[in-house]
Amino acid sequence: MAARHREWWLRLSGAERLQSMLDLATMGIEARMSTLRKQYPDASEAELTAIWTEERYRDSLPADFLARAVKAIRERDG
Repeated sequence: MAARHREWWLRLSGAERLQSMLDLATMGIEARMSTLRKQYPDASEAELTAIWTEERYRDSLPADFLARAVKAIRERDG
């Protein structure tokens, strides 16, 4: 199975590979956002994005940088 996938992947052009990766990432983000929409039905899209950002980057970004980024997202909500 892995060998067939690798062969398929290598036959794709660079643009097709990029599109495949973007499609996969988008599916994952949309699945998580759908869950967040159910958990926070009254939240705006900006608030949901802030929540997602906090969850996604909590362990990989410095806390002060993440806090500033999340604050900026929430401020855009107006």
